[in-house]
Order: sequence, then structure tokens, then C-alpha cells
Amino acid sequence: MARNSALFVMFLLVLSACASGPQGPYDRGVEQYEIGHVGKSISDYKQAIALRPDDPLPRFNLAVIYQDEGRLAEAEKLYREIVKGHPGFSPAWANLASIMEKRGRAGKAEKLYLRAMKADGGSCASSSQYGFFLLRQGRGEEAERIFTKSLKNDARCANGWFGLGLIAEKKGDTRAALRDFDRDSIYNPADIEAYVRSADILLTLGDTRRAAGLLEKAEKLDPKNGALNLKLGRVLLTNGELKKAEEALERAKKNGAPPAECERELSRVYRKLSVQAADAAR
Repeated sequence: MARNSALFVMFLLVLSACASGPQGPYDRGVEQYEIGHVGKSISDYKQAIALRPDDPLPRFNLAVIYQDEGRLAEAEKLYREIVKGHPGFSPAWANLASIMEKRGRAGKAEKLYLRAMKADGGSCASSSQYGFFLLRQGRGEEAERIFTKSLKNDARCANGWFGLGLIAEKKGDTRAALRDFDRDSIYNPADIEAYVRSADILLTLGDTRRAAGLLEKAEKLDPKNGALNLKLGRVLLTNGELKKAEEALERAKKNGAPPAECERELSRVYRKLSVQAADAAR
């Protein structure tokens, strides 16, 4: 289970783009990051920090980049600078927690997740991240209570629904899992993992039509995901949607899915298409 504070960290990275004034280095940093120019983004954030050392946002976003790159010591230093001057800045506490967790210091991480919840009053963002931490620690009952409480406070908390979906899936309660993942996708329609998990459940139930529809939604969000292209192609093939299956499998081959698997599935598509063509010619 890979969910952690990075989910709302990157969300904040975009939302806070106007905080330091129009056309300033902070805004350029956000823009450069969005178009994939990470090095330029780092340079702009450093400039923004020098110009406005009391503003936590450029320091925070720079720390996020460092954390994503595995530069944990540098990220930790920046997060600690933030919480020293801005103890109510909850995402910095949560990201410190994720760093401690990655280092195997679960006890310290838990204290920091709780500190993040205290900083923002237990909002959906901080409480759900604590819930995912509890799941990763094998403390499912505690996690379920946290997710349930977060949803009582905010019924639109997509991560809360996703967490409950994971718990229901683990219990084998497929109906509840599908319901919870569906609610997650209502409030976070860009949640690829929710679509894929629901599709996988539906496939085990033999509902390949609904599964294909969910995988198509996921693929639209991540069209260059070879594994996702391949999964969709296989389901479309099962459903007899041969042309769409061929297109998905060609995308899979182009986007790095195992070539042998792509060719094997494509050969099945071509055999079925040839049979169809022969039948039509009679």
C-alpha cells in the first residue's frame, strides 16, 4: 500500500501557486515543475526562499522535490525549518512522519502523524494519512476507526473512502469495497488506483464489462502506462471488442509492457479477427 502524504503534498504544490505574488520565483517554480523542468523549479524555489525566508511554501515545495528524489536528509532539514517557524503547517509534520517511517522509525513517525493531525484539527488530509500509516503497520481496526471518523467530519474525504475500501477488500467484502472505491472516485475522479482496484474485484466476480469501463477511465488518466494498457487490452479481448483490444495492446507494446505478453495477446486478437473476416465472407 503506497499511499502516503505525497498524495496531498503534490496537490498543495499546485494549489499554492499564487501565494508568493504573480510572476515571482515561487510561481515560476510551480510552473517549471508542472512542465517537468525539475532542475529549474529547484533553482526558482531557492531564489524564492532567499527573497522571502519567512514564507513556508517555497521551502515546503523544495522539500517535496528532494523527498521524491530520495534526498531525505535535505528534505528533513527543510521540513524542520518550516515547523520551527510555522508549527501549524500540518503537511510539513506529515512529511517528516513519512521520512521517519521510511527509515524504519515507526514510533517516531506515529508521533509526527499525530502532530500533523493536531496542527490542522484532524482534517481529512492528515487523518487519512495517519490511517494509511496504521494500515501499513498492520493495525487495521485502528485504521478503520480513523477513516470512519475522518468521514464523519468530512463525507467528501476521498482518501477516507479509499482506506475503508482497502479494509473491506482485505476482509473479502467485495460489495463494500466496490461501494467505497466508487465513493472515492466520485470525490477524486483522478484516482487511478480506485478504478483499477474496483476493476480487479469485478474481474474476480466475472463482470468483465464493468471492469473494462473502469479500466478505460483509468487509462484516460494515464494513457502511457504500459501495464494498464495491457490489462485493458486483455479485458477488451475477453469481451470480444477486438479492435479496441488491438489498439490497447499496441499502446501497451509502445509504452513498455513486456513485448512477449503483448505479442501473445495480439496474436489472439488477430486470430479472432481473421475468423470474423472469414465468417463475414461466407
